[in-house]
Amino acid sequence: MTIFTPVEVNTSFSTIQKNLQLYMDSTSLGALKRCPRYYQLNIIEGWVSRDDNIHLVFGSVYHKALETYDHIRAAGGSYDAGVLAATRAALLLSWDFGKDRPLAVFCQDSNKNRETLIRSVVWYLDKFRDDALETIILENGKPAVELSFRYKTTYVAPTGEPFFLCGHLDRLARFGDGIWIADRKTTKMTLGEYYFQTFTPDNQMTGYALAGKVVYNTPTAGIIVDAAQIAVSFTRFQRGFAPRTDDQLTEWYEELEFWLASIAAFARTNRWPMNDKACWGCQYRGICSHDPKVRQIWLRSGFTKRMWDPLQIRGDI
Repeated sequence: MTIFTPVEVNTSFSTIQKNLQLYMDSTSLGALKRCPRYYQLNIIEGWVSRDDNIHLVFGSVYHKALETYDHIRAAGGSYDAGVLAATRAALLLSWDFGKDRPLAVFCQDSNKNRETLIRSVVWYLDKFRDDALETIILENGKPAVELSFRYKTTYVAPTGEPFFLCGHLDRLARFGDGIWIADRKTTKMTLGEYYFQTFTPDNQMTGYALAGKVVYNTPTAGIIVDAAQIAVSFTRFQRGFAPRTDDQLTEWYEELEFWLASIAAFARTNRWPMNDKACWGCQYRGICSHDPKVRQIWLRSGFTKRMWDPLQIRGDI
């Protein structure tokens, strides 16, 4: 039982041009847009803080547990059966299955740990027990839950290889007269208007909305965000909407050409310039503040490694 399948080689990169990523997801593209140096350290070299690992594992298990509930309900199962299956999934996936597995991670954070995970899953399902969101059933008869997508863009790298967009959608669901992409988020931030404003504009959400239309041929109205504020003594939930128009999607896709051309240029020279106007709040600020000759020493002493491959298969329960 795994959350992610371990990989030795990052298959999202070109076999012709070193450091040229051809399969871009929202994490990779977002890192590039933030800062080329950030992208180099985070995606290419794979340096991450231990806090990053906590948030990644917690969010992954939370999503997997709720996905289990969605499958049960879409198949006609009862609410109680879905809750039991989701809770079981959360308990099993947050247990220790060896070195660097979830349990060790969950013991490090007062907000995001095994207790708050189980609480959040159960409370979320209780709050949305009579949810107006109805999971779409695909033509193959399966519920539109945890959908992986991958499609070729019209943009081509200097190597002659096409660029692809890929990722994972939590769920396609009907709400009122429209079809939306339902996405779940966990955060320590206080929920409210300010929090949900961060999703418009937003690289990830616009990319998801575009994928819904391109890959699944579904006229999606945008994204519905179910946010969970995780605290030591409570979990609070709130739903927000991030609509997207066709013109907004077209604009995002047309501007994608610039970013893909940029990554090709950076990869060709293997130079990833620092955007020093984006340093505030960056986990690598301390690293970039050191002399270039000693940065690798500081990275090895304060960070750990993980490979981010957008084509990595997510394990099943």
